Amino acid sequence: MSPTKLATPCRTPRCRAIAGPRGLCAGHARAYERRRGTAAERGYGAAWRVLRRRILARDPICRDESDCSEPSVEVDHIQPKILGGDDDPANLRGLCQYHNRARRPERV
Repeated sequence: MSPTKLATPCRTPRCRAIAGPRGLCAGHARAYERRRGTAAERGYGAAWRVLRRRILARDPICRDESDCSEPSVEVDHIQPKILGGDDDPANLRGLCQYHNRARRPERV
């Protein structure tokens, strides 16, 4: 029998509602999604999906420095967009889910 996860409060200050899997209650999660915008508004529209498929075809195995042999399932910006990186294929690489998640800071 597996242990049950205890209910935790929303991580928004002064909110006492029960949090969902991402740490926010339903109301704060909806507000976050509205502020965040759609994938296309964040620069991940149709052109990105085509480029993503190209990068995953180019890098079928994870290109992390640890010589991982897992299949690539996510595309990583080597130089993050927020730090001036772009969508040039030379700045992109395929990573497995583990290494892509380990590389980026915790986000909501």
